[in-house]
Amino acid sequence: MAEYEPLVSWTMPGQKPDQEEKKIITPKFEPLPFRVKEAINILRGNIQLSGYDLKLISVTSAVPDEGKSSVSFHLANSFASLGKKTLFLDCDIRKSVIRERYGISGRHDGLTEFLIGKCKIPEIVSKTNDENLDLIMTGAQSPNPSELISGERFRMLCQWCRQKYDYVIMDTPPVNTVIDGTLVSKQCDGTVLVVVSGQTERNQALKAKRQLEYANVRILGVVANKVGAQKNGYGYGYGYGYGYGYYNKYYSKYEDKEPDTHGRGR
Repeated sequence: MAEYEPLVSWTMPGQKPDQEEKKIITPKFEPLPFRVKEAINILRGNIQLSGYDLKLISVTSAVPDEGKSSVSFHLANSFASLGKKTLFLDCDIRKSVIRERYGISGRHDGLTEFLIGKCKIPEIVSKTNDENLDLIMTGAQSPNPSELISGERFRMLCQWCRQKYDYVIMDTPPVNTVIDGTLVSKQCDGTVLVVVSGQTERNQALKAKRQLEYANVRILGVVANKVGAQKNGYGYGYGYGYGYGYYNKYYSKYEDKEPDTHGRGR
């Protein structure tokens, strides 16, 4: 633990003192339909069965609007409900939706402030009304998040989290859009890829898979989001359900076929 002492105890001029008590955050979780809640719990169980050494889990997608942030936040909440000490780490510095979606108000120093050296680790960890669930928000937007994520401070933050928590769930940007998602996932023990059933383009899904594999990221599985969704279904303006399966099985139906001239599955 001594190797992390500078990151924990060092204070810059103007920083808040350690003894200042932070406000408890109460995320506004809407009640999940039974089938969705069970699907999240199945996803949690499959992750637990994927290996005893899995602590840091990233959740990403191929392109925006595939539901990865909802999946990751509910997954963290699910682990916490088991009594596991869980941290939700929002790594989507460019375009986070967590604060607005879950009614988290007020200003919170977060990942950006730590990575630029403004804060130390305990100052960016927020407690929630669930004693087993902590949050680290993104903090301020940054013009160069990929450079921050690829730096030594992010790697040391991951090591600190590994020592403090049973599970750390990281929400990342889509891997086909920016490199940040791959950089975050490379520091994790495994990654869950979210796709949208009947919507995610085959080419985009395969590109995301190859991008992660090229970086030697361990893909734990695929969440097929919005399965059987209705036009006015559950959630934040969209319906969703979850299907989970190991990615080799998911992609085999694509890789055995020749792509058509429009780049869509048949």
